[in-house]
Amino acid sequence: MPNIVKYKKDHVYQIEVPYDLTDISRDALSNDKEIVGYTLMDNNVILGIGGVHNMWDGVGEAWLVISKQGFTKPHTVAKWTNIMFDVIQEEHNYKRLQAAVSLKDQTALRFVHWMGFKEEGIMQKYGPDGSDYARYAKVN
Repeated sequence: MPNIVKYKKDHVYQIEVPYDLTDISRDALSNDKEIVGYTLMDNNVILGIGGVHNMWDGVGEAWLVISKQGFTKPHTVAKWTNIMFDVIQEEHNYKRLQAAVSLKDQTALRFVHWMGFKEEGIMQKYGPDGSDYARYAKVN
């Protein structure tokens, strides 16, 4: 049975992902003192980590990393992620959560819509590889 624990910065180095998560990205998620986050575990295996970088009062940048094991349990991860962002937004009084989503990742684009985020525009050449991303926000 999966359980939720408070995010620890070393989780980002322990998670096994089926895509390229660079050391720069992992370092960014481990060095920021302004992260509120949680980790979804299943028998000591990380299914996903996610949270919000506090940008300034009332505004945060949402992020999510799903492990290769998490992709085998999409309904569990989706439910956890949706609840996690709602709880963080309410408990920390975020009037705005925003997220950047690669236009190459159709699954992530459908998922962010499903969670109630609205597209605000395209960020050209935003990605580390120069790819375009969409900016999404969930505003209370």
